[in-house]
Amino acid sequence: MLASDVDGILDAQTLAYPDFLLESAEFFLNRLTLAPAYCWVARAADDDTLLGYLISYPWDAGLPPALDVALAGLPPHADHWFLHDCAVVPSAQGLRVGQTLLRTAAAQAMEAGLCRASLVSLESAVGYWLRHGYQPVCGHGGALPAELADKLAGYGPQASYMSRAFPL
Repeated sequence: MLASDVDGILDAQTLAYPDFLLESAEFFLNRLTLAPAYCWVARAADDDTLLGYLISYPWDAGLPPALDVALAGLPPHADHWFLHDCAVVPSAQGLRVGQTLLRTAAAQAMEAGLCRASLVSLESAVGYWLRHGYQPVCGHGGALPAELADKLAGYGPQASYMSRAFPL
């Protein structure tokens, strides 16, 4: 991913998500600055059209980051690969774009020594992530800690913080 990709990413996210989940150009540039090796785009071979993108970065096992909030830095002892966002434009769905982005970025994370993957799944995608080995992260007795519930509220109803061990 390059800074020049951000306009295409903004267009792609508008096609993929409802308005309340849209993040700013500043957000994408912040993550690209902090973790360039973990931010990817997929482009069409014939006309260079952006087909999809993936934003991820090293993280710790604590709370997921809030949407559209710049980070001053990454945790110094990160052990997780946090998959913040992966979106594919509708015209490229079914072409394995998302799967290719996920595999490429996960391989980079494993090579860097990260031991787990984590993400926040929207309600509509929980089944997809369960099929790929992710499990919901819960507190004692299955209840979510209040801080985690507050973070997830920004992602929409029934969003789930999920994690799995590497390798994928």
